[in-house]
Amino acid sequence: MAKKEGNTLGKLVLSIGVILAIIMGIGAAFEMTWANNPVLVFLLIVIGALVGFRNITAGEVSSFLMGTIALILATAVANLAAIDKVIPKVGTFVQASLANFIVIVGVAAVIVSFRAVYGLAK
Repeated sequence: MAKKEGNTLGKLVLSIGVILAIIMGIGAAFEMTWANNPVLVFLLIVIGALVGFRNITAGEVSSFLMGTIALILATAVANLAAIDKVIPKVGTFVQASLANFIVIVGVAAVIVSFRAVYGLAK
């Protein structure tokens, strides 16, 4: 029973993080100063840590890490801001939202990696 409750809490925390990343992306697209607030970024980091500790099981480690690498590389290579030339503010919104989501996933990936290495070293 505890596993199911923890998983529900983890899903809720991840959902809050995704919504926060999207809201911050909207703020960045409209050049709002609060969109880069250090407190909000710290909250994304805390959410990423919770996701890393609660959501990813031992069987999901390699898939999660591969997905994280693919997301980071795709976002780094893509010039999403170029979309602004076609549809104003959309490219900036997508790029900022993905960057904020990568903060969550990146922190979770570091924690999952440490857990995997620790598990191998045991």
